[in-house]
Amino acid sequence: MGCLHPGTRRTGRRRGSGRGHRQLESRPAAVTASRDATSAELGFTLIEILVVLALIALLTGLAALSAGAAGSPVTREARRLAATLQLATEESRLQGRVLGLKFRREGYSYLELVPREPDDESGPGFVWTPLSPRGAFAAHTWPQPMRFELRIDGRAVALAFGVAESAPQILLLPEGEFTPFTLRLVGTREVGATMRFGSSGQFELEGL
Repeated sequence: MGCLHPGTRRTGRRRGSGRGHRQLESRPAAVTASRDATSAELGFTLIEILVVLALIALLTGLAALSAGAAGSPVTREARRLAATLQLATEESRLQGRVLGLKFRREGYSYLELVPREPDDESGPGFVWTPLSPRGAFAAHTWPQPMRFELRIDGRAVALAFGVAESAPQILLLPEGEFTPFTLRLVGTREVGATMRFGSSGQFELEGL
């Protein structure tokens, strides 16, 4: 009774086989769509990770800036400069802007390279302007009495007074690099510190 006669068709099983075949054909498209969605999710995740890392770097710089409030004037000034320079480097890299650090006899300030206004008589081009009038990037004045010496490529740099918006001595590029320099700070009782900044952000502090 369980045998099939010749010519008898197994219509039920064959129909089921066709349905399974169609399901198999539809799987590659579903798998591809799933992979695309997963890739998109991973892409957003990587962007979010980069943003979080950048925020951590900024918060670390701010913490270092706050920590610099303790200690001698030379210690505070050295830590403040290191922290603000780190913040400015991250700002340049994240925003894709060219920034600059301008030293003056009485202090320093951060500048930004921006296009000239359309009605500027100097014509098209770029000009240096203060990065921010407030906060960490505002113009900073050394406490008195304090003196310092700036060296670039081993040579002493002459400094002027005033917050002139001329070209800064130190350039900060969006690639995360800046002009290497050495700064010697000397406070009361000849207590001093030497700061060395490398082109890729390396930082050495001696004398504290």
